[in-house]
Amino acid sequence: MKSLQILFVYLFLMLILFAPVAAASDSSNAEIPDELPELEQINAIINADEAPPGVVFVIYEYDESALTWIMPRLVYYVTLIHQRFQGLSVAVVSHGDEMLSLTKESAEIYPEVHFDLETLVKELDVVFHVCGSFATLNDVAESDFPDVIDVVPFGPAQVSDYKSLDYVVIDAELSE
Repeated sequence: MKSLQILFVYLFLMLILFAPVAAASDSSNAEIPDELPELEQINAIINADEAPPGVVFVIYEYDESALTWIMPRLVYYVTLIHQRFQGLSVAVVSHGDEMLSLTKESAEIYPEVHFDLETLVKELDVVFHVCGSFATLNDVAESDFPDVIDVVPFGPAQVSDYKSLDYVVIDAELSE
């Protein structure tokens, strides 16, 4: 009898943990990426009784192509968040080599990244920032980025601003 109770508790916990993933796959057109290393943090947000003031995803990678893996997850995560808390403020701060894939010139090399960028900003109302200091160090001008991107003077300062507003900070990573 005791092992049956343990089994029911385990199944109940799995249902609670993964129910948001199942719900999103039924009601949105956001595809579920293969890897979801930040899912536990996303579930903590969407399972909370109240919405936080906002969510900011921070990206800092040494791989220019990192956004090919990260952007689909961001689209999925923001979709989940907005299903639970419609209109919740979400931002992204990119301040590593990955931001080089966001230039207008890189759109032909990374079309899926630019498609996801447009989806995030125009359809999901995400504010997308890149670090102007890092861009300058790499000879990239503000005008080299699409108009949907907000070039800020210093990425870490932008993250600090969001922290001061009590935003939940989630570090996006390449994989688990």
